[in-house]
Amino acid sequence: MAVKWNFRCACWGFISSLLASVLLTYCFSPQSHLAFRVIAGAAAVLIGISSLIAFHISTLRCSESHTLITLLMSYKWHQGERLATPSTLARATYMWKRPREAQEDLIRELTRRHAKTEYGRKNRLGEIRSVEDLRKKHPLTTYDHYCDYIQRLADGEEGVFLDEEPMRFGVTSGTTGAGKKIPLVSFGVEGDALCSQIKRLALYQGAQRPSPVQKRCFFYIHPKISLTKTGRVISPYTFIKQEDTKRLSELSSPPPAFTITNEPSAVYIHMLFAIADTNLALLSTMFTPQMYRALKCLEAKWQVMLEDLSTGQINAKIPLDPDTRRSLQGYLRPDKARVSQLRSEFEKGFHGILKRIWPHLIAIEAIDIAGFKKKIEETYTDGVPYFNWAYGSTEVGQLAINMWLHDKEARYALCPHMAVVEFIPEQNSSDEDPKTLLIDEVEVGGRYELVLTTRSGLYRYRNGDVIQIVGFHENCPAMRMLYRSGEYLNLVYEKVNTQVVDAAIKNTIQGWPGIQLVDWTCAESPVYDPESSELYYIAFLEVDPGKRELNDVTAEQRSKFDEHLQQDHVYYSGLRESNTISPSRVKFVRPGTFLELRDFRVNKTTASVMMYKTPRKLRTREHVIWMMERVIETK
Repeated sequence: MAVKWNFRCACWGFISSLLASVLLTYCFSPQSHLAFRVIAGAAAVLIGISSLIAFHISTLRCSESHTLITLLMSYKWHQGERLATPSTLARATYMWKRPREAQEDLIRELTRRHAKTEYGRKNRLGEIRSVEDLRKKHPLTTYDHYCDYIQRLADGEEGVFLDEEPMRFGVTSGTTGAGKKIPLVSFGVEGDALCSQIKRLALYQGAQRPSPVQKRCFFYIHPKISLTKTGRVISPYTFIKQEDTKRLSELSSPPPAFTITNEPSAVYIHMLFAIADTNLALLSTMFTPQMYRALKCLEAKWQVMLEDLSTGQINAKIPLDPDTRRSLQGYLRPDKARVSQLRSEFEKGFHGILKRIWPHLIAIEAIDIAGFKKKIEETYTDGVPYFNWAYGSTEVGQLAINMWLHDKEARYALCPHMAVVEFIPEQNSSDEDPKTLLIDEVEVGGRYELVLTTRSGLYRYRNGDVIQIVGFHENCPAMRMLYRSGEYLNLVYEKVNTQVVDAAIKNTIQGWPGIQLVDWTCAESPVYDPESSELYYIAFLEVDPGKRELNDVTAEQRSKFDEHLQQDHVYYSGLRESNTISPSRVKFVRPGTFLELRDFRVNKTTASVMMYKTPRKLRTREHVIWMMERVIETK
């Protein structure tokens, strides 16, 4: 039977306390030389401190997969964070109570940093000393405004528009167009670090705080990367390096697992090491579809995983690089007792499985997209809190944090230290030069397009996201995400946003008993058939028919989608009544199509599996034809 960390630490605490007492005896002995007494005293203090730490760890719930180094690193990190909690809360509360003041401080710091760059001189940033100055003196921008500057920065040119060298370049997923390259700088990382601390405090307020030596599982797939001419990494925002020892010390998977680029293999390995740890504290990933696939993987392959855990050897059918396989197997310890526990629970079924195999799991966290949160909660969680943790983007990092873990609908408190935020009222977003509102000028219920001045050097940048203000946290606006303006369906002038389309699809499927939506996307007819004068939307649906046949869904039932669109959108309704736009067409696609679409887009664009979000509008004829080839013909 393996010796547990609690026992080891208790033994070290006892031995080191005896050693410290012996050294203290020499320290206070008048017969000893002064230098020896000083050395003995210092050693006694250090050993005494280690004794206290060891005794403390011996009382904590601990993941047994820790090495001594990761145990101490994890303990130091999380205990330090715990001690810093009052300071972190004070900083966060101060800026939430005075959001405009925080914005004024930030714009002064940004313009001070960037005023002497080429961009700063050209745009007279030195004259901007307030948020009001920014609004008056700098134009609204899009990514095209920065393309040349960013490329020159990537090529190694200095003083272009940042006062510091980028650490690396993040690349957006390209959901609404081509991927954008964004410089990531230490000033941005500093701000993001405070957001991460606030996020964890929000989680711990909604659930219990885990032990500092409990591990967390993060389902990570290593992305494809490229390099600039000067050797800077170009990668998605979420990127874990092997040198990131602090981050890796708290994660249940060993370092080689974070080099795996194949999603099924990576998910299998992360889950294998996660189920080996009965004291696991947290399941985490970026988006809920990845979490759902990870839990589906466990449900489908638990017998294979238990065999691996029983033998300490990873199944040969899991595609892995030979060196990675050997390294991983060095970390995998056979554990017959744990296998027996897991087998007993898996054989009972998977409803509420998380709490049964991880009794000390405090939460699962992932940003919900496409309704996968509901699927996860219906089957797997059974009381385990779900944390829809933040709103952010590659351009800005984490901009807003969910402070309300138990609320049914996620809302996020803006972090005014991360970016200077302006708001374009939704009805004015199409204006040539729309007026903006500041952080203390928005109203509850208002819908706005975001404009961001970021720590990475983007000034008054329109990121295309439309949000709604749903309340205030202290005096700071709280928001929820609505849709992306780049994914409008717009054949004439109607501009039907994805929120309306999503509601129409879900309301339509409610009329098809026993059938569940898997995923969806849409296209405009001119993209598919540019020679035709007929205008209409095409909705591609992947559904799980359960025990029904798709042929049971009649043309009349499918036509309800168009009816719901008309009910929910007055301009679309008017264009349909005048026959300017023809009825929308609903197409069923074969099972697995949206996973294939993800792989297709990841291979052809800057998107990564980790950061991928299903595009709600297909923009190219290539993508629409690709989707049409997977349509299931129905009666």
